[in-house]
Amino acid sequence: MIIAGFPCIGKTTMAKKYNNVLDLFSTKFHYLIADDSIDEALKGNESNLKPHPNWPQNYIEEIQAVKDKYDVVFVLARDYILEEMNKLKISYLIAVPEENLKQEYITRAVLRGNTKNFVLGFDVRYDKWRNMMLSQPAEKIYLKKGEYIEDALKRLKLFGG
Repeated sequence: MIIAGFPCIGKTTMAKKYNNVLDLFSTKFHYLIADDSIDEALKGNESNLKPHPNWPQNYIEEIQAVKDKYDVVFVLARDYILEEMNKLKISYLIAVPEENLKQEYITRAVLRGNTKNFVLGFDVRYDKWRNMMLSQPAEKIYLKKGEYIEDALKRLKLFGG
């Protein structure tokens, strides 16, 4: 299953915990960088990086290449990626926090080590991102207060570990 997940829901943590889960970081497809240089501190600090000439097509191609190799593949939740997946009829779920959890998610971004730029941008764009994701024609997974994606998937019996 492909899940377009909201920031700070625990995608990377879950992927590190399970071999059958992949967090398909977009950074190595969006920019010309070495795979091993991707971490939370890089997010929101990409202005000095050189864009990849094949973005976003290279990312969409990678989604198609790995989608059947894992039980869960987390993908970038941006409108242009989701719209392309819709056009190609790539099935996916949307994972978003329930309403009124903005401060919890801002705190998560700080605690996981995101840059000040990321946190400020996240704060400004939070509602816009959430609304964009909610407008997509895909089934939604709503994360409750204090819940991470692994918790929600288990609660909904979509993932057993």
